[in-house]
Amino acid sequence: MNLEGKTCGVCNKGKLKKFQERIAEGVYVDAYKCEHGHVSYSEEVMRRVEALERGHAEERRIVKVGSSLAALIPAAIVKQLNLKSKESVFVSAKGNTITIKVNSSAG
Repeated sequence: MNLEGKTCGVCNKGKLKKFQERIAEGVYVDAYKCEHGHVSYSEEVMRRVEALERGHAEERRIVKVGSSLAALIPAAIVKQLNLKSKESVFVSAKGNTITIKVNSSAG
């Protein structure tokens, strides 16, 4: 469904303009942004994005370890990345997303 020119469903003010948004490495979808910066997707694109995320993510709970919090990494990801206990990683946050990157320079 083409949303171009329609009123933004978030702010109910701006008009939507089509653009390509990167949602994963090498994966781009049609998205619509209003002049106030709100991004919208068609229902079909949302279903596909949600299916993609479910296919690449496993739900985990946060656990307390000492005075810190931790999220356990699924065994399939540990095996895929050949992670070892006490391996150095970088942790960052943006919005409601936590990113963990393996420190490839650590020896």
